[in-house]
Amino acid sequence: MSTSSTPRILEPMSLGGLTARNRLWLPPMCMYTVEAQDGVVTDWHVTHYASRAVGGFGTVIVEATAVSPEGRLSPNDLGLWSDEQVAGQRRLVEAIHAGGAIAGIQIGHGGRKSGTSPWRPNVAGARTGTLEGWELLAPSAIPFPEHAVPTELDEAGINRLVEAFAAAARRAVEAGYDVIEIHGAHGYL
Repeated sequence: MSTSSTPRILEPMSLGGLTARNRLWLPPMCMYTVEAQDGVVTDWHVTHYASRAVGGFGTVIVEATAVSPEGRLSPNDLGLWSDEQVAGQRRLVEAIHAGGAIAGIQIGHGGRKSGTSPWRPNVAGARTGTLEGWELLAPSAIPFPEHAVPTELDEAGINRLVEAFAAAARRAVEAGYDVIEIHGAHGYL
């Protein structure tokens, strides 16, 4: 038992070669704020995440970031499928570090749940239906309820996705991220 008056959650935490100033982690969120639909970090992202770092989180995990264009949950998601997206991600990492936090990123592919929009009018609930023309990929041709039928991945398609995850991870390292999290929940790839 600690005799310190500092709550344990506010004590520094070491993980591998990293030490966070505390045990508070900002979990990844979906923000849907890339208006240009190109996956590139905007000033909004820098302000949003830097303010969380300045606010005291020890580790800030940037929102679900797609490894390929068709892997985005919505057209307005961040991405790391292109080298052109690295500079913005680097700017984001620098802002998080300047705020005193460890910078992490969550990379993923929405699979059969990709290509939806939480902001569509006249739809009961978020993530209902697939956007027109959106290519869905999945382990099988079984659709998520109320979504389009996905293309069943073959071995070549799986290999392309593995490489997409690896390439996004390399870009995340190039951008300076300290932590990379692979999003593997919610039935995503």
